[in-house]
Amino acid sequence: MIRAHLAAELLVDGERWPVFVWTIDHPAGLVLVDTGMVDSRPEIDDLSPTPHPENIPRDIACVINTHLHFDHCGGNRLFPGVPIHVQKRELADARSLDDYTIREWVDFDGATYVEHEGEVELLPGIRLLPAPGHTDGHQVVVVKTNEGPVVLGGDVGTSFLELDSGTTEGQRRVLALGAPTWLSHAAEPKIPEHHP
Repeated sequence: MIRAHLAAELLVDGERWPVFVWTIDHPAGLVLVDTGMVDSRPEIDDLSPTPHPENIPRDIACVINTHLHFDHCGGNRLFPGVPIHVQKRELADARSLDDYTIREWVDFDGATYVEHEGEVELLPGIRLLPAPGHTDGHQVVVVKTNEGPVVLGGDVGTSFLELDSGTTEGQRRVLALGAPTWLSHAAEPKIPEHHP
């Protein structure tokens, strides 16, 4: 069972964007994909963020970050000591590149990152698939369900129009799966279709 949770809202080019995170019910425990935001900082005031920390589930076994931009990792601080799965390249970039994210939201007391290089089956039925494009270390989560695979896509596309373009390597990988896909800034999943 996959559930979407509204974790924040941002103002982007005059339009309100939702920021969704997801939980996956798994026999090993509840898996949280991305963590939204629990508060704000002056450097992002221009996006008029509205965090919804009350919507972020707390009783989880592990976190998976699709990438470490502030609206996807701002709630990581709620989970000291909990394994946070991320691509090694993503964590390195978040720690070293200027204007990439809010570093204090990445590295905090008790942060327990598990770094992966490439594709990995994290748990039975939950696969991490590198999907570079939005960031070089971006990954998507492919969940095996009774109805077939479902993709938790993060920002592989900030919209389905962008995803359907197939411009990036990550977008092409997701399009090739032909599976229902959730995007962070879209309220419902859909099966993307390539429209060059």
